[in-house]
Amino acid sequence: MTEEIASTEDNPKRQQILDGARRMFLEHGFEAASMQDVARAAGVSKGTLYVYFDSKEAMFEALVLRECSRLQDTVRRIASGSGDIRDELMAIARQMLAALLQPEVLAAMRMMIGAGEKFPDLARGIYEAGPMRSVHTLADYLGRRARQGDVDIHDCDAAAAEFLDLIVSGLQRRALLMMPPLSPQMLDAFVAQRVDRFLTGRLATGSRPR
Repeated sequence: MTEEIASTEDNPKRQQILDGARRMFLEHGFEAASMQDVARAAGVSKGTLYVYFDSKEAMFEALVLRECSRLQDTVRRIASGSGDIRDELMAIARQMLAALLQPEVLAAMRMMIGAGEKFPDLARGIYEAGPMRSVHTLADYLGRRARQGDVDIHDCDAAAAEFLDLIVSGLQRRALLMMPPLSPQMLDAFVAQRVDRFLTGRLATGSRPR
């Protein structure tokens, strides 16, 4: 097998290994799960494992990147730029919360927080693959809406980071600390309030939240 094939992200064997790694990390935690555990869970030899990943850190980062890529793809589909901007931002916010507040995602975040001091390069890579990619994806969308004259935003990266903080940070922190989730009605009200707060002063003349 060539190095090019081995590194292809959609290679079925690579995905099989990542699925096994995901199960092991969730079951045993990042530090306790061994490469042999992952190989066994994935149904491959340890030698095959090392063809695709040279360390647990590389596997964990690849897992995060895979899940983040799925979220970014979903956000791009929602953020067509052709609909009402408030409606699209509401849909983006709901999708991000649905993805980031999943129990498995929260478990992975707790693992990373626990392992971050020991593996700073891994923590940095995950930050870039997760939060920073979300900022860039949203900034691209806001830039498009600004060019269309829908919003008055000059620094789209800063605005995107603010949007994510408004929508995600508080609820994610609440979930990480094992607080009970908001009811669907409370969550809808929360999202609507935060999206309107974000749009205040940013809508172009003649536009306003409905």
